[in-house]
Amino acid sequence: MEQSLALVLSGGSVRAAAHVGVLKALSKYHLEPDLVIGTSGGAIVAALYAAGRTPQELEELFTAHQYAKRDLIDLNWPGFLAALFTLNIRHISGLVRGRALEHLLREELGEVQHFSQLNRVQLMIPTVNLNTGQQVVFCDHRRLGISLENGEYANFQVRDHLSIAQAVRASISIPGIFTPASFSELGFIDSYIDGGVRNGYPLSIAVKLGKARQIIGVNLGYAGMRREAVSQSGPFEVLSQSLDIMMWGQYRDILNDSDVRESQIVTINPLIYDIGTFETEFIPQMIARGFAVTDRMLQEMGLSQQNSRAVNRERLFAGVQGAETYPEPGTAYFQELLSNQIKPQTPLVKKPSLWETLRKVLRRKKTELG
Repeated sequence: MEQSLALVLSGGSVRAAAHVGVLKALSKYHLEPDLVIGTSGGAIVAALYAAGRTPQELEELFTAHQYAKRDLIDLNWPGFLAALFTLNIRHISGLVRGRALEHLLREELGEVQHFSQLNRVQLMIPTVNLNTGQQVVFCDHRRLGISLENGEYANFQVRDHLSIAQAVRASISIPGIFTPASFSELGFIDSYIDGGVRNGYPLSIAVKLGKARQIIGVNLGYAGMRREAVSQSGPFEVLSQSLDIMMWGQYRDILNDSDVRESQIVTINPLIYDIGTFETEFIPQMIARGFAVTDRMLQEMGLSQQNSRAVNRERLFAGVQGAETYPEPGTAYFQELLSNQIKPQTPLVKKPSLWETLRKVLRRKKTELG
């Protein structure tokens, strides 16, 4: 019996649009995965793909919302107003409620609302339980053929009581930006935050829970290079860069795991660093970048559209021992991608940050209310 081919999609906020381009290239070479794991921004792409959306449909959906931030970002006005009237900042657990994204996902998932309804591709969504600190993976563990002991497997809590949209909402809950996702279970209210806090690039979940030994991964995080002017880019970008640095450290630790070392892993990094957390206007360019980098890699490895899935898969992993990254640091293509970021190179014009805009709105509302 052929081993499962897993696809692991890292976090990366809006940069997760690049995952769509990667899926387009994989589809071109018939490399459809059997199992997809996505955390944070990658969870959105993973869930929609597992539910049956084609890469082309995903591209159309993402580009349709590139200028619709108001449809995606529902500010936490109840928390802001409660903090304003009580002078107690504890009412603000995050700037964005996340319900708009959850509602959009529920609509786009159509008839496939629960993990048990997935047929073509199996799905895993990692999160972190804010109350206990444990990693929680939402999936249909019965379909994956794993037996739980006290709700755990390989030191991961495994759950399926949330809908797919709720699990994704939990996984994208970047601390401080999104309010934690809270749900009731067995009489307790558990709150969940971004899966990237503990596992931003969840290769270990693919190996230990998914039992995958051949993995294609997309890592949109920091890769050890210097990034300029982060501290002048506002609190969201400082937090985003901090999480990326954490993810880089997690990734290096994961590579030392014996089970991971015995797997064949090809990691793709489109090297996108200049896109801010909410800069959805660059979605088409990020999709194109993900496609171009993956397409070039697959061509260099000798894959062809005319080949079968089995032949292309064999060529992709031929000679791969442990984990390999494309493009390799120090190569000419690596430097080319670093030098050609997504945003046009224009003189820096200081614009008010979301935080500054929010403060102005709050002051205005306070004045209006007397």
